[in-house]
Amino acid sequence: MENISNQISYLKGLLEGLDIDSASKEGKVFEAIIDALDEINDTIDDLYDYQDELAEQVDMIDDDLAEIEEELIDCCDEDCDCCDDDCDFDDDIEYYEIECPNCHDVICIDEDCFEDDDEIVCPNCNEAIEINFDVAEDEE
Repeated sequence: MENISNQISYLKGLLEGLDIDSASKEGKVFEAIIDALDEINDTIDDLYDYQDELAEQVDMIDDDLAEIEEELIDCCDEDCDCCDDDCDFDDDIEYYEIECPNCHDVICIDEDCFEDDDEIVCPNCNEAIEINFDVAEDEE
């Protein structure tokens, strides 16, 4: 960025060294070009400053999010007093997403739901969802 400022200063020096009359047509054009380059340089400086500010804010948000994730993971790794219910967080349980044929809402179920019978009740519409394992095995 400093290089652009140096180049504009160099061009200004060249223009002054050529002894071009600023009242002439050529002098007015050169001065207008130099002024436009100065404006562009100032705008780029502002953009770099804005980008630096945004990068700092993103870093702060990332740090805050990491703290929240850590707190949530710590909370659910063991029984705790921070939740109304007992946290039974288990990474070993596999969850499945299925779409309710009645309300078309996607629900998550775990393996324990399949042990009782082949029918699950949708928590959203309270309608029974019949699971046919034979069709699922044929698709694989």
